[in-house]
Amino acid sequence: MSQHCAFCGHKHLAVKTTRYIHQQDEELLIVDDVPCLECDYCGEQYFDVAVLKAIEAEHMAIVQHRKEPQGVKRVAVESYSALTG
Repeated sequence: MSQHCAFCGHKHLAVKTTRYIHQQDEELLIVDDVPCLECDYCGEQYFDVAVLKAIEAEHMAIVQHRKEPQGVKRVAVESYSALTG
């Protein structure tokens, strides 16, 4: 991967960890401490394909009840029109 941001062109990407939300149909998986490169200027994040494939496999195992998640959280859902109406 080149070491500049494809979104803003800034030339410094930093190694960080972040929270990643994966959606499989209507199921959501929140994964903390995911490694990424993040643009110091605009915050755009870049993930290694192996990391994303591991998250996808983990989510599939949870959805298919082959694995229990570490925790479960309630999540509020709103449409934008309900927020501005």
